[in-house]
Amino acid sequence: MATYPLRNDLKEIDLPLDKIYLDPNNPRFVTKDSIPVPDGEITGEATQESARKTLVAEFGVNKLRQSMEVNGYLPIDRVIVREFAPGMFVVLEGNRRICAAKLVSNYSNEGEEISEEVKSTFNSIPCLQYVGTVSDASWIFQGLRHITGISDWSAFNKAKLLVSQMEEEEGLTLTDVGKRFGLTAYGAGQWARGYYAFKQATEASDYVEEVDERSYPYFQELFSRSSALVREWLEWNESASRFENELNFNEFISWLYPRDPDKAADDEETNESFGEWEKRPLKTRDDIRQIAYLLREDKSAFERFRKELDIEQAYAQALSAKYEKESREKKDVEEEFFSTVESCVRVLKNIPLRLLTDADKRIRVVEEIQALQQALKPILEFSHGK
Repeated sequence: MATYPLRNDLKEIDLPLDKIYLDPNNPRFVTKDSIPVPDGEITGEATQESARKTLVAEFGVNKLRQSMEVNGYLPIDRVIVREFAPGMFVVLEGNRRICAAKLVSNYSNEGEEISEEVKSTFNSIPCLQYVGTVSDASWIFQGLRHITGISDWSAFNKAKLLVSQMEEEEGLTLTDVGKRFGLTAYGAGQWARGYYAFKQATEASDYVEEVDERSYPYFQELFSRSSALVREWLEWNESASRFENELNFNEFISWLYPRDPDKAADDEETNESFGEWEKRPLKTRDDIRQIAYLLREDKSAFERFRKELDIEQAYAQALSAKYEKESREKKDVEEEFFSTVESCVRVLKNIPLRLLTDADKRIRVVEEIQALQQALKPILEFSHGK
């Protein structure tokens, strides 16, 4: 069947930002109960505000805005628009970018003034105007982009770019580079430190032949808040951007690229087998958080993992020990309560006579018994169903 090229229905056009409107019928917003907004209501303040709030709340527009505050509006991809009224255009593809651009003001959220050079990039937005007749064109263009379109970068490539920006531009901080890519300073630091750890593994470990980009997310995870104890076990040196405990570091990498000792014995030339990613005991990066839990809660379970390389069994052991401890502590608290009450009853039955005959001591006895009565009152009321 012959097809009609969509390109024939697109023409280049540069538009002022205030002539471009967010699409209230954005396919991202549609639910089974959605009612289409007619063209005559697109410019309504409430309609635009609703679209803006949805994009900000659910589609990460603020991160994009932060990047634009540093880099300005980058015309890497043209926004696709449709003219719905003379001189007025609604976005078919690129709502996040237009929403972020409209949010940029004179100052950032941190109170920093936005430069005139940056603000000038929003004066004219490069667009492609759709002049065809298909009524649901936004579905077509967004489908092409987000379903079968652009492939996302790998985590390693993103980290490499971030680090290269820091190394090439003197004085660029984690906060600066984070804003450039829509990350917090902490997030940028996690990406960068993960990259340096990965680089150490590829250049200065016993596994330089095995380590590849698939393992980068594991090195990045080492710098999450949940994995702090694993990072300490590996002895991270912040000033040198490397792990100092080489023995533990190589052991960690062996959990990602385990070697078969039987194969090593069969290889008379190298006496070493090749680590196999597919057989790694840490199946996901989140398993590192379980390692951190073992280091914090149950060192014996951690040693079991090191010996057997079964994270599920070691984690189960740690949880079982935790529940047993809690149960034992609960039982100890109950026994202590009954023991204390019984001791109190014995003391009251055998109160020394001198505590009653001495006026000062008798006052203190009465005060303590009155306090005891107050403590017993809610317990007795509860037991009687009041």
